[in-house]
Amino acid sequence: MSGQRKIILDTDPGVGIPGTDADDPIALLLALSDPRLDLLAVTTTFGNCPPELGARGAGAVLAAAGRADVPVAIGDSVPLSGVLPALLVEAYAGARGRPGRVDLPMASDVVAHQSAAELIVQLVRDNPNEVTIVAIGPQTNIARALELDPEIADLLAGIVFMGGALGLDPVYGRGNITPVAECNIWFDPLAAKRVFESGIDLTMVSLDVTNPNTGLVLQDSAIRALDPTRSPVAEILAQVCTTYLDAPMFDWAPGCVLYDPLAIAVAADPGVCVTKHMSLSVETSGSLTLGQTVPIRDAKPNVRVCVDVDGARVVDELVATILTYGDHRKDRS
Repeated sequence: MSGQRKIILDTDPGVGIPGTDADDPIALLLALSDPRLDLLAVTTTFGNCPPELGARGAGAVLAAAGRADVPVAIGDSVPLSGVLPALLVEAYAGARGRPGRVDLPMASDVVAHQSAAELIVQLVRDNPNEVTIVAIGPQTNIARALELDPEIADLLAGIVFMGGALGLDPVYGRGNITPVAECNIWFDPLAAKRVFESGIDLTMVSLDVTNPNTGLVLQDSAIRALDPTRSPVAEILAQVCTTYLDAPMFDWAPGCVLYDPLAIAVAADPGVCVTKHMSLSVETSGSLTLGQTVPIRDAKPNVRVCVDVDGARVVDELVATILTYGDHRKDRS
């Protein structure tokens, strides 16, 4: 379809793995389903699970959607510092380091020979000023791509990322890994700082809008009402959501907060959110403030920040989009 926005999804999808969020695979399903988007590739990073396991999960989602043609590339397994946070070391030694309730393909069957950074550079070079990266995990792969080829900063159409917390929402906007830091930024603050300072057009979808107070929740009742026999897409959607309900990562609402899918929705339609242009940086050394996204006074704005959204409407529309796509694929099979 002409006029589609070309995107690369940089993600950490724990597909059917207890203790991981369901929002990454839902975001991938939305990226595949929304007719305004053209998904060029999936690159995986650490976070919910190790990047190789995430690539296998992405492969399972792509297969369910009939899109095994979309390349998947594995990124770095540690942040730029070279040291994986201790809480992730512990998590990966347990359930989050192995397949869960969804059958996953072998990595060798789905993964491209290039690294995530190499694939990002290639696709941006092949499609100058047309590619938007939607980053919904730590931003290590993007920082590595900028190291590999700094000129892509001028060739990217933009980056939409889920991350950060500014305290605009007094209940949920102050951090989910520390009182002031959101986990995607906290896991690799050095990478996030490089992205913030890159000069690329940036849109931030933070905890200030990805929370129950905006209505951005796929409710427990709606999840239980999903019919997994409707299509392969509906089946994997139901699997990842019910797995999350049995072992939620954050106990914020009776259902799944759709943090990451909102970034996909914004990539498809920037008008989904009210935005404000701000000057922001990332704290990389504070013992109490590591990973905090910090407003900078009297500096040139560098990030377009989502400050308001009708979350309930977004949830209804994205679920309908995903399920309708699932029906479409079923009808064609």
